[in-house]
Amino acid sequence: MPTHALKAVPETEASNGAELRDATFASLEGHACTEAAQALTEAVYEQVLHQLARAEATGAAKTNRKKLKLAIAAFLADLLTTNSKWVFRSLKTDGFTGAPVGARVFLPLQLALRELDLVEHQEGVNQWFGGFDEGGPDLVSRRYASRYRPTDKLLALAAEHGITLDNAVDHFDYGLPKHPLQKRAASTRDAGRKVRGSIMKFEHTDLSQKLEADVRELNEFLAKQSLGGGCIHRGYVRIFQNGDASHFNWNQGGRLYSQPATTNYQQQSGEKRLEMTVNGSPVVEIDLRASYLTIFHAWHGVQLDREKDPYFIPELGEEARDIVKLWVAATFGNTALLRKWPSDLLKNYEKDHGHPLDRKRYTVGKLRDEIIAHHPILERWGQPIGGRVRTWADLMFAESQVIVGTMVALMKMRAIPSLAVHDSLIVPQEHAAVTCEVLRSSYWYHLHAEPLIKVNRRSP
Repeated sequence: MPTHALKAVPETEASNGAELRDATFASLEGHACTEAAQALTEAVYEQVLHQLARAEATGAAKTNRKKLKLAIAAFLADLLTTNSKWVFRSLKTDGFTGAPVGARVFLPLQLALRELDLVEHQEGVNQWFGGFDEGGPDLVSRRYASRYRPTDKLLALAAEHGITLDNAVDHFDYGLPKHPLQKRAASTRDAGRKVRGSIMKFEHTDLSQKLEADVRELNEFLAKQSLGGGCIHRGYVRIFQNGDASHFNWNQGGRLYSQPATTNYQQQSGEKRLEMTVNGSPVVEIDLRASYLTIFHAWHGVQLDREKDPYFIPELGEEARDIVKLWVAATFGNTALLRKWPSDLLKNYEKDHGHPLDRKRYTVGKLRDEIIAHHPILERWGQPIGGRVRTWADLMFAESQVIVGTMVALMKMRAIPSLAVHDSLIVPQEHAAVTCEVLRSSYWYHLHAEPLIKVNRRSP
């Protein structure tokens, strides 16, 4: 029976629903790259083979055995390198066109794995919203593909071969991303929750080919470097947002996302990233401070003061700095000046600080007035610039131009490897000075502004 979006659900059920919605795409592009992974693949293959033989004895079509083993390794890679989170894959046959594993192999494989209790499965579902009129028809809001994750039985079998969720990325490899440029539709809201836009197909233009060529060159260059200290990186995918907008021209979003999606160095804490090494050298992380605030000022021909902390407002005191920063970030994520604290933002603040935000002391109205008095340009947020209202996606694109431009310049002119963390760069410590120099040049080239730069080093 269809369920309605406004119906209250238990917290545990809502949590499980969030986990399912946040599933990672099962690309089926991985392969076993160690003897242990090959042995695990063989062990699963023997079980699946027995299961399929039983089905084939009753009239089911025979599955190609050679392709089956490759498909098992690819699916194991997706299942085991995501920290036991859900992965999704549509079972519609047209979703396998051009994929490394075909529908004729994957469909019987996933069924056999379910019957063997090696994977947990959730059916693909339609999400429904009730019609506005009582008794009116229910309307499909969104369709979700089938979800999978490893069972305890599969994890135990993997452990017998020395493979755990912590080290699975050492046993399965995806190679470099085959499609390092990605175009996504605009995100939507699902009962107040942000839902990531779907991947869109596109025809290449001269611009998109240039953008993709830069990412491929970076990926190939970094693949030749020795990354240590817990650094997991299998190449970048550059993701552009709002691909269904009328003004889209590869100018929305554009950040570099390290692969694998859930276990790469970008997911680590800042302290942990500083433990990394590049070609045996300790690293520094060079951060663009107040990046969006600097960009928005630059769009209006104003240089943000580089000598002062942009989030310290004397009238509010030092203790309000993080709250000022939070208001600015939330405003840039909004279509207009923030007038109400979002509930998820308040939850994150309490989680990060160990206490709730004092909304009586720091009302949104008071913060807005003090911040705008300190940064008058912010009052123009949500107003057209060059005939179009700019959003977070425009800010992100401007930032990504600086970051990617710096990485490409370091690679081509100096043969210096660098790793992106959205608004910062990780480089060998001996290249910190030249990286700052190139970063400033890139910032000036794209924005005609001077960035606020901070170099973070590992504590002695």
